[in-house]
Amino acid sequence: MKNGEQANPRYKKLLIRSAVVLVWIFLGTLLFITGRGHALLIDNKDIEPSIEAPDLITVYVDRGRGVEYFRGDRDRVVVAGSKHRVLVEFSDGTPPFEGEFTLPLWGDMYLLSVPKMVNGITPFVEVFHTVPEPYTGEEFGDPGNFFNGDAVETDGAI
Repeated sequence: MKNGEQANPRYKKLLIRSAVVLVWIFLGTLLFITGRGHALLIDNKDIEPSIEAPDLITVYVDRGRGVEYFRGDRDRVVVAGSKHRVLVEFSDGTPPFEGEFTLPLWGDMYLLSVPKMVNGITPFVEVFHTVPEPYTGEEFGDPGNFFNGDAVETDGAI
């Protein structure tokens, strides 16, 4: 622009609208990434016969409320975001353990093995897949007999 010339109002309006759209896209992406929730299964089970789980621990995830776990316990907590901190307090006088981990964005459920994390075995966080139980037909009777007339007994009255 030369001295004394005004910018095209249409150009200014387009530039401002484009900037607002970009800010909204950036904020939406940021909120999606930081607010994404995951189910985290905290597992205190033995890994091998040589590596036993602690008898009684209290686990704090992201400075939340502590949950007690006995050996063999597993419980679910819901966490938001990708970076997480874990504090494990032991009942036997062992110094507390602090750890950090990052969850990928697209998984829904993860398994955190406390014995692996405390002993430095990686990976201590794994994707957890639920597998539906196969249908055996025993839950509601054999569906093959339903259409043969065996499923409904009548006394002849209609």
